[in-house]
Amino acid sequence: MNAKSNALAFVVSTTAIFLLFIISLLTAIELVAFDLRFYQREYGKLDRPAAIGISEEELMTVTRELLAYVKGKRPDLNIQATIKGQERAVFNQREIDHMKDVKVLFERAMLVRKLLAIVLFCGLLVLYFLAGKNIFSYLFKSFVFSFVFLFILFGILYILINTDFTLYWDYFHYIFFDNDLWQLDPRTDVLIQMVPEQFFYDLVVRIILYFIGGMVILGLLFGFVHVWLSRGQKRRRG
Repeated sequence: MNAKSNALAFVVSTTAIFLLFIISLLTAIELVAFDLRFYQREYGKLDRPAAIGISEEELMTVTRELLAYVKGKRPDLNIQATIKGQERAVFNQREIDHMKDVKVLFERAMLVRKLLAIVLFCGLLVLYFLAGKNIFSYLFKSFVFSFVFLFILFGILYILINTDFTLYWDYFHYIFFDNDLWQLDPRTDVLIQMVPEQFFYDLVVRIILYFIGGMVILGLLFGFVHVWLSRGQKRRRG
């Protein structure tokens, strides 16, 4: 392979790895955001049933229905529950409208993941055309290069959210929402009572840990295949 083809293969492999990172991050977000055990632990830790005035069992039922709505498995958020001794609608119109925005954001994120997976597949085909049997060698080198960069980036992110989580959590909402429906009243709105700021801090940290853990596993897999193929090539030459 000449220098031009070698450089092109490295660019393609690095692009493929970054696409893989984005896909993995979106997957980590989905896994954590829809993990009912995580919600149950957080509700207990933050004493949410008492704060809302609802039983733990009903709170988990509401949570299941809320997540089902975001995933498109129920048509609306007209959910009834006993809160502070009264049977009532759990969410008011502002909360429902905000969750509509959240649902749209989730659907777009999943669409982006599907499109990136297609682009990644095409990129891997191009890389195989350029590198042939050396494809894992390029992927491993690109992975190491990209992972170091990403590890530093996430390290900075972790420092920032520990410095002032509220500030950066607000930035997230300003970027991804074009209205102020996300600004709920913790005195009256059940949605923000269910998932206060500390909940979201724990959620973000868990997503980072899932993502980094997944990347370490992928890195080990790439490294193992790279070493195994390299040894096989050396034996054939010998």
